[in-house]
Amino acid sequence: MNQSKLISIEEAVAEVADGSSLGLGGWIFNAQPMALVRALIRKGAKNLDLIPTPSSIAPDLLIGANCVRSTVCVFISFEQFGLAPHFRRQAEAGTLKVHDLDGPGIAGGLRAAICDLPWMPIPDLGTDLPKHAPDFYQPLPHVEGQRKLLAAKAVKPDVCFIHAQQADVHGNVQHLGPPFFDAMLAQASRRVIVSVDRIVSSETIRRHNHLTKLPAAMVDAVVEAPWGAHPTASPTLHRADEAHLAEYVKAAAQPERWQAYLQKYVVGAASNAAYLDALGGARLAALAVSESTLV
Repeated sequence: MNQSKLISIEEAVAEVADGSSLGLGGWIFNAQPMALVRALIRKGAKNLDLIPTPSSIAPDLLIGANCVRSTVCVFISFEQFGLAPHFRRQAEAGTLKVHDLDGPGIAGGLRAAICDLPWMPIPDLGTDLPKHAPDFYQPLPHVEGQRKLLAAKAVKPDVCFIHAQQADVHGNVQHLGPPFFDAMLAQASRRVIVSVDRIVSSETIRRHNHLTKLPAAMVDAVVEAPWGAHPTASPTLHRADEAHLAEYVKAAAQPERWQAYLQKYVVGAASNAAYLDALGGARLAALAVSESTLV
């Protein structure tokens, strides 16, 4: 009989030591592991090296809470709301070390880690990224007429945070929408912690086994965190909260407003339930969607 991998959110973030490299799953305003990120900030994490997939509020919140010393990223953006405020501010000030990678670079780096290789060949797209991130790109020998290639350095997070819609207690994780980079990130990471909106029975997992993108063998711990991706979307369950995202960007513009935001939604909300209480049931209900959830 498989043992339960279900743990509390406090137990999950306790496993992330200061100075760790932390991968963050999801995609921009979708399935960001926000409940785990907020709990990590409450824990007082320091000197993290972030490895987010194309992302938004999850890495920016950690940066704004002074938990991060560096990031390896393709981009961190708030799309229609503008640039990621804390990421931009600290990158320009030089207080955050930024390693710029492109899509092939991050994908190749993760594939190298999955294969336990020091690097993975990727196409040379002719950018100047190898000049600006020489630790992550190296030209490979080639003969005239062949396509130029680069060696992308392995990117292997110590731990990664992922949010999905459901899992059983054994760690079989199901995405009811796109999995984005999550499966690749999980395979590349030394430890995998997944938050889910709900815990379901193993019978439910077996009944819809085609949705299992992360089988139990790939997952170290599961946390039940309803609305754990908010204010980003959890596909088929709720939309992104654009009003909250706008509130975040506005708060990040002024130190006093930013401290008030942290107090209301992060430091002062001692649990995921307290965070949801701060938002209010009517606001959450307005974000819910009516697509099939396959339970």
